[in-house]
Amino acid sequence: MEVYYLKSSEFDPEKFARPMVMALGFFDGVHRGHQGVINTARKYAQEKQLPLAVMTFDRHSSMLFTDPETTSFRYLNTLPQKVDLMEKQKVDYLFVVEFSHAFATLSPETFVQRYLIDLRVKVAVAGFDFTFGQYGLGDMELLRKLGEPDFRTVTVPKKNENKHKISSTRIRKLIATGKMAEACQLLGHEYMVGGKLLPDQQIKIDNKYQQLPPLGTYVCQLEIGAEKHQVKINILTSETRPVNQIIQADLHKFSKSSLKNGIEVMLTWPKQKEAADTVVNGLLSEQEQQEASNSF
Repeated sequence: MEVYYLKSSEFDPEKFARPMVMALGFFDGVHRGHQGVINTARKYAQEKQLPLAVMTFDRHSSMLFTDPETTSFRYLNTLPQKVDLMEKQKVDYLFVVEFSHAFATLSPETFVQRYLIDLRVKVAVAGFDFTFGQYGLGDMELLRKLGEPDFRTVTVPKKNENKHKISSTRIRKLIATGKMAEACQLLGHEYMVGGKLLPDQQIKIDNKYQQLPPLGTYVCQLEIGAEKHQVKINILTSETRPVNQIIQADLHKFSKSSLKNGIEVMLTWPKQKEAADTVVNGLLSEQEQQEASNSF
């Protein structure tokens, strides 16, 4: 997969223009609904024998207009994690657009011309609720009108699970209430949180804007260096402000040679129910939490 990071102030479509099928969206979490959009684009790419491209953005639009020190918005993945997930989806080209103030003020017509027509997109695919252009004024019907006759527009309907739309917002709420197995079911893959190892069996979470479960004790997979073990972790606080949270982990399964201060670690809640989900899908019962806290 080729990845292109585009700055609106420097963007020259001619450098990247080629016939392609493009899936459009922010794709936070790259969940099963997003995968449906990408798979629909893949179908058209295969039919037309064109490369499959995805266009996403380096930040959520809300982050551009809120105070980063007080915002309540949380991501389901970091940008590098999103890139990895797109590679697993076998995307040929990934365009990551800088969502700057200049980009946010583009009219719908300018966005379509510069980022789709000038890129020689032949089919544009997005979810039913995709919006674009200044103030999000552009919708899928406008995209269809503006794209004629240069490209075809395909709208993917919402994907439901238990009569409710699969959405990034829904998944964030599940994680925020500790329902990790349900969240992973909607994601269609594991949920991953990166951090760095500190003394006293503590881990500092890298991205203060990534959604974490609430305070409590959980079972997940922890990767440190070449070692991976299923462990209990203890989230000590439930922060409303964006901060790099500190969590505790039971590291007795790891060799001492792996436990180097500052080493990168990865917490993973798997999609399968391998991680001893208990009363609330990953959040341990009160008795188990007490036993776990005694082991830290």
